[in-house]
Amino acid sequence: MTSFKYLISGEQRFVAVVLAGEADTRLWICLVPDNPTVGSGWVGCWSSGTGKTETAYSLGRLLKELNAEVARVGRMGPFGAYLDDHLFFDGWDAWGSGIPAPISNLDPVDVLARAEGCRSSDDLVSRLFGREKQTADSPE
Repeated sequence: MTSFKYLISGEQRFVAVVLAGEADTRLWICLVPDNPTVGSGWVGCWSSGTGKTETAYSLGRLLKELNAEVARVGRMGPFGAYLDDHLFFDGWDAWGSGIPAPISNLDPVDVLARAEGCRSSDDLVSRLFGREKQTADSPE
């Protein structure tokens, strides 16, 4: 599994993590506060439909929407970080907070620690799709 992360700017500090690879053949985007605690879940998760292939354009568009929405509804309360509204994106399945069953073996703290850091959502898309192209071009 390949994972990338970037900090979403806004009043509260959230990190978007993109998981690509073996998890239920979906592309996952999960949100976590920048300082999660061991045993905590994701603040929110979204995944592409099963069997659906995302493009650099479609992922980039979703991440820009996510950035704007998280800046608008991301909050910190007495029990930690949360979203003050439900976020739905066309063509993506919304899983809410916690850890969705298809990625239940992926602890957010561990994933965040191993994810490759990116400067922005554009940088993330470039790295992910650049890496996929390199993998696809590799002779095997």
